[in-house]
Order: sequence, then C-alpha cells, then structure tokens
Amino acid sequence: MDLFISSGSAGEASLGTFLGAFALTVLASWASVLFSLLLTVGLFLDSRQLRRTDGDWSPTPLYALAGIVHGVGSTLLAAFAVSVPVVGYYLYRRRTRDTTAR
Repeated sequence: MDLFISSGSAGEASLGTFLGAFALTVLASWASVLFSLLLTVGLFLDSRQLRRTDGDWSPTPLYALAGIVHGVGSTLLAAFAVSVPVVGYYLYRRRTRDTTAR
C-alpha cells in the first residue's frame, strides 16, 4: 500500500510503477477474498465432520463465521483481531483432539 501511495506522487515517469502497484493491490485483495471463502467452507465442513465422529470435542459449525470475519479483515484490519485468535483456537483444539485420539 505504501508503494501504491508513493508511486502516485512521483510524476508521469512512474506510470508503470503506479499501474503495477495498483495491479498488485487488486490481486492481493481478491486473493484475500478467495482465501476467506476457502477458509469459511473448510471450517464449516471440518466442524460438521468432527461433530459426526466420537470425540471429546465437537465444534459447532458457527466457527465458519470466523472465515467470513477474516474476509472482512482484508478491508477492516480490526477484524483480524477477532478472526485470527478464533481460527487459531480452532486449529489448536483440532490438533490436540487428533493427538489424543491416537
């Protein structure tokens, strides 16, 4: 983002830099949307599968909302303060559940 802002103030000679920075910004934005979509679907399907198995922890499919909040985090940085700990907790519990099942 810093490159994008600084490239617009340098003059006409940096048109290529400006367009490149703009393209990278758009690409990164769409990549974050795609990642949050995949995260949402993955969390939903994984939590649904875990509920069907026997175990000491059966997460609710509402954990998939963390993926949506993560997508909002690409625009609103404060949303990462919610989504990252929730997804981290889910992965921690998922891993400890897998190690105790062995």
